Parts: sequence; structure tokens; C-alpha cells
Amino acid sequence: MPASLRAIRGHTFLDRFDAEPLLVDLGANLGLFAQGFRDAYPSSRLVLVEGDPLLIRKLVDRFGAASGVQLFQGVIGPENRSAAPFFLSEVPEGNSMLRHFSESWSPADSREITVEMITLASLLELVEPNCVDLLKVDIEGAEWDVLSGLTPTLAERINQITVEFHDFMDPSQRPRTERCIAQLQALGFHSRCGGADHRHGSPYFDCLFYRDA
Repeated sequence: MPASLRAIRGHTFLDRFDAEPLLVDLGANLGLFAQGFRDAYPSSRLVLVEGDPLLIRKLVDRFGAASGVQLFQGVIGPENRSAAPFFLSEVPEGNSMLRHFSESWSPADSREITVEMITLASLLELVEPNCVDLLKVDIEGAEWDVLSGLTPTLAERINQITVEFHDFMDPSQRPRTERCIAQLQALGFHSRCGGADHRHGSPYFDCLFYRDA
């Protein structure tokens, strides 16, 4: 592996960035990963995606009018839609585009809202980056659709991807995780995965995909 490993909030990546790395954070939540990344790389640029209106307000409070930070209120999915269902959990980490994922955290308190959905390709057109240094994906089950739709042209613009796969919540989805990994490898990424034993457990809880330097 050509550079040292680094982890922030359970997401592993290679510490080999230029002076102003671009982080695209899908599932920014409270912004703790993004804040840790900016603390480590003060000149970094951040694109933060979050569907929960309450968490968007917290992201605004955290980052304010900081230069180099863009917020998108919505979700990344397989198509562009002005209104897509999004399920909020009492526990913010349980927010998901999948109802049964949200309800697994707090069945009585899960509620549905509608948010804008855009594809990853459309998001990158909006922010117009030449290259994404790190794509962080922690989107409670939506990662399978997003990553399986990654085209060779789009993949070429991304240097590293750090993903939390959620088959630990639903082991029947593990074949989809393994298909995503195989597809990313076919697109030219090397991979490194770490497991977890909570819920149903998975060998793919913290996965890093990276290109040769």
C-alpha cells in the first residue's frame, strides 16, 4: 500500500492528499467525520450531503459560512427525483432510504419525509470538481445502488472511496456488497476491508477502495 492508513470516525483512507483535498461526504450526519477531516487537512474542500433537515441545520451551525464548504440537502440515489421517500429514525444514524432499516433502530419513532434525490454524477456536475480525492459513503443501505451505478468515466474522477456497507444489518444483502466490491475492483480500485461483529456482523463494515498513486 503506497501511503499510510488513517481513520476518522471508523472510516479508513490513505493519507496521501495534495494541499487542498476534496472530500465528498455522502451521509454527513452531524459532520463529525467532515470536521475531523478538515482538522487534519485545514485547506480541504468539503461537499456534504445530508437528507435530514435537522441535521442540515446542525451542519450549518457547525460550518457556518466557512469557505470551501458546500451543503446539499437531499440524498444520492440511482436517479434524479424531486421527491423521494426518506425515513427518519429517533437515532440519526438510523436515517435511511429503506424503511425497514430506519424502523430497526426505533420502530415506533420512524417517520417518512420526502427529499430531493440526485445521482452521484449529477452531484459532481453541480460542484464541478476535476477530481474527488475522497468519497465517503455512509448512507444506510443506499450504498449498493449508488456504487453499482458507478460508470468507468465517473470512477476515473475518484481517487479513494471509504464505505460502510450495511449488510451487518441485513445479511441477505451481502451478495450485493460482494458484487459492488468486485465491480469497483474491475474499475481499477484496490480494496481493503475491515469487519465488525455488532448486529449480524460483517467482514465489510469499513471498506477502502483506492487507486495506485
